[in-house]
Amino acid sequence: MLRHYRAKHEQSGGSMENSSSQVNRKQQLDEALVDMIVEDSQPFSIVDDSGFKAFVAKLDPTYALPSRQALKVMVDHKYEEQKQKAMAELQKTEGVSLTADMWTSINMDAYLAVTCHYVDDKDNLATVLLGVRSFPKAHTAENLAEVKRLLFEEWGIQSKIKSLVTDAASNMIAIANNLKIRHVICIAHALNLVVKKSLDATPGLEDIRTRARRMVTYFKTSTTAKERLREKQEQMARPVKKLILEVDTRWNSTYLMLQRIYEEREPVGAALATLRTDVAPLTSEEYFAISECMKVLAPFQVATVELSEEKRVSGSKVIPMMKMLRYTINETLKTISNDTAMQLGQNLSRRLADKFSALESTSVLTLATLLDPRFKTFGFHNHTGPDDQLNLWELLDNDASNARRNKSATSDARGPALHDRSPTAAFC
Repeated sequence: MLRHYRAKHEQSGGSMENSSSQVNRKQQLDEALVDMIVEDSQPFSIVDDSGFKAFVAKLDPTYALPSRQALKVMVDHKYEEQKQKAMAELQKTEGVSLTADMWTSINMDAYLAVTCHYVDDKDNLATVLLGVRSFPKAHTAENLAEVKRLLFEEWGIQSKIKSLVTDAASNMIAIANNLKIRHVICIAHALNLVVKKSLDATPGLEDIRTRARRMVTYFKTSTTAKERLREKQEQMARPVKKLILEVDTRWNSTYLMLQRIYEEREPVGAALATLRTDVAPLTSEEYFAISECMKVLAPFQVATVELSEEKRVSGSKVIPMMKMLRYTINETLKTISNDTAMQLGQNLSRRLADKFSALESTSVLTLATLLDPRFKTFGFHNHTGPDDQLNLWELLDNDASNARRNKSATSDARGPALHDRSPTAAFC
């Protein structure tokens, strides 16, 4: 029987095992290809590129690349698989917070993006993108609310939503009212507007920014100028760094532009001196003004980066951060000798006070700060006396009682457990 098996069946059995191994290998490589497409945002057409085909053939001659259409199906399947995992994860949570924003593509197509934030079962802050939906309709509160309502139903989170964080656009605030969700104004966006308006209201600085933009644009658009700057940086034994151009929507791009211009002032000046151009370097007085303005703006850059984090909760840091910004700006102004920087600092101080004066009357931020062991009552600017602190603890006790009552209420009760005392929207 053994001789018969070896003679008649052993070879075919081995072939079956080899075939099974090849199928598994094919599945593994297909999955790796899908992961690469998703991770690196590669086009489906990459499987038709001759160079990519040759590269894959060198790695594994036996692997047959899927067609573009087959790859799209595989990516769709991967999306549905990951979506189901994310939906299952969300069902385990007691509450979620949402962020939403409208944006426009380079083709002027409008999109609505909604992201969900929650704490997972390992007490880590987690994020999942619920959807980026094309939005050809008018951007009315009713139309936006309907799209979001459908997203909430699709993901099964209608009863879990505690807040909606957006900019201060009137239609976004109206959406929250329409959906009966607590609205929270994005502090990072509010701070961006404060600094941007302060920059625009500083006349001397606007002139410097205009000249800096012209200089940066010249080095970015002229091949000769770009190469000459690189040569000067190498001759001065400096790292080769490109200049940065500010963009209108982000104030800190202005900070980064001025910072890089100031750092590279010597090679920039040397390069301009050897080029035939009417672009003149900044004067020593203008560079001094930039250095003084950077002292004023540096704390706001740190705050902007801190508020932009995704892996750490920022709600409890907002009130202490605004307190420290107000303190720091006042202390910095004592050391400033440049008129332009002094004007910028005064603009920032005034706008900070105007924009965030009611911050501590927002219960959601007040309670978050109070419960954070790093801050407690120390983090407040206004609530510093014994009576004020007692009021804070009473607020916490009242809202804890409300939370217990809401938890025992019917499961279809809507809205957050904690309610703002202020009639206006909260901040986050």
